[in-house]
Amino acid sequence: MSIETLMVECQTEISRIKESQCRLHRHIRWISMLRLVLFLTALLSICFYIAGQKTPLLPAISVVGFMLFLALVKYHTRLFAHYSYDEIRLSVCRGDLAHLSEDYSGQRDGKEYVNTGHDYAHDIDLYGQNSLFQMINRTCSDVGSHRLSDLLGKPLTEAKAIRERQQLLQKMTTNGEFLTRFRVEMLTAAAEDYRTNGNKGDETLLLLDNPGWDAWATQPDSFAGKWIYRLLIPLSACINLLVWGAVIGGMASYSQALLVTVMFATVASIFTTHITRKQQEFSYRLRTLSLIAPAIGLVEQISVFNLTDASASSAIRRLHKLMDVLDRRNNVLLLFLLNGLFFWEIYQMIRLEEWKRTYATHIPSWMDALAQADAYTSMALFARHHPDYTWPEVKDTRFIYQATSLSHPLMKRGTCVANPIEIIGNPFFLVITGANMAGKSTYLRTISVNYLLACVGLPVCGEGMTFTPARLLTSLRTADSLSNGESYFFAELKRMKLIIDSLKAGERLFIVLDEILRGTNSVDKQKGSLALLKQLIHLQANGIIATHDLLLGTLADHYPTHIRNHCFEADIQNNQLTFPYRLRPGIAQNMNACFLMQQMGIGNGEW
Repeated sequence: MSIETLMVECQTEISRIKESQCRLHRHIRWISMLRLVLFLTALLSICFYIAGQKTPLLPAISVVGFMLFLALVKYHTRLFAHYSYDEIRLSVCRGDLAHLSEDYSGQRDGKEYVNTGHDYAHDIDLYGQNSLFQMINRTCSDVGSHRLSDLLGKPLTEAKAIRERQQLLQKMTTNGEFLTRFRVEMLTAAAEDYRTNGNKGDETLLLLDNPGWDAWATQPDSFAGKWIYRLLIPLSACINLLVWGAVIGGMASYSQALLVTVMFATVASIFTTHITRKQQEFSYRLRTLSLIAPAIGLVEQISVFNLTDASASSAIRRLHKLMDVLDRRNNVLLLFLLNGLFFWEIYQMIRLEEWKRTYATHIPSWMDALAQADAYTSMALFARHHPDYTWPEVKDTRFIYQATSLSHPLMKRGTCVANPIEIIGNPFFLVITGANMAGKSTYLRTISVNYLLACVGLPVCGEGMTFTPARLLTSLRTADSLSNGESYFFAELKRMKLIIDSLKAGERLFIVLDEILRGTNSVDKQKGSLALLKQLIHLQANGIIATHDLLLGTLADHYPTHIRNHCFEADIQNNQLTFPYRLRPGIAQNMNACFLMQQMGIGNGEW
């Protein structure tokens, strides 16, 4: 399926939703008018009857009018809910259309996850404005966003795990309706949470990040765990049965039987206040679970994530029924009678606490499954909205990173020049030389970003990619730290030590370095760079190093099977500087710093 086809699908769905909303708006307007007519008719009927018009038809009209009015109120509420649902679905489809048009500005950028000490995040713009995270993120909950950040910040290093995640995402990618409905249900729950509680539900669903579930699950039972309450129910029922049976048999009077029932009802009233508190507690939990129940049902249907052995949606439906039954205690006369017959309130609380015993410990896993689905939905949408991307082949043999062409996913389609990469075996390094602005740094970020996408199970922006998973470690944009009193050079050394220590510990790394040791003088830089690359070769490492230092390219003469030189040239023709941005074999020959300074009038013409 092409991008153009996906865009047409989005536009068609947007048009359908708008037509549906127009119809709903007309229905709502007519229902509003009809409600007003019915209410006024019923009200006038009562007024005429009170005023002296004793026609029996007037009370009938009043009763029927008010009944129809209440029925239309309920129908009106359903229409508004449908309209709100369509509004959220419309916003989701518009977001998809923007995503397909490479406009990611409406998404959260993950700036709260920025960490300059991360293995690669700071170097490749993983978080922040116009970042890879912003490009991928379509999550509907805070915990979903956190989970997505973890998935992108902690790539897989086992080939089997990557293949399994690829299969999962490929399965989700083919089900566009699920990807849309899941987000709509999550955002609908968020909007309802915002409406009722004032939580930040207009942006994300906060209900999943509720630390109270574990504590609630471990709270001791008030009734179900105590034998005395379990004994009271059958005991009171048997005594009432015997007494009222005696009344029927003529061996006891009605007053005696009624006294027994009233006595039990009076004893039961002692627990009413406590039961009311428990009911409120369960009602809050039920309201929370009811909001996410549709999304849970979708996750169960798609059979992608295992919620638990217990069916979450059926458990929530059962809690609904139990709470509906308990709500009958609002009828005081009925409550008094039922409590007098067999301690009905305590019986209902025992049933609720038994539900809690069975399912409460599963609720955190339900929330976790939704957070996981939220994160994976974003990843699946990324794959679905980039049908031109390639699912890479993952190997678990010796190190390989090979692709016929790779582009940077954050660059606009058609503007980025694709380049190949080939690293096979241990140790092996590409040394990239080239002029300023020729494309070295962009190439390193392109290679790093696509390697990350592959290691988290996503398709890559390129063709013909095969790779072996390893820990990605980069040093492209080392930052100093004024708060810690660290200079730029010391920060570089710390990153180099991390790489060396990890290799000595036996970790398999893919290393990407840009202009290392730039924080010192040229002589030190040259010596240090040569020594570092030799040590990396000795430690059986793999990676890429970009440098302006052409001497580093001479190491290929000493390690012809472990080092290969490539370059990005700046071509100067007819006093014009051009950048083809094409990776070429060999060491760069043209440098452009002096040319550019001369063109800009810097240096007083001393060239």
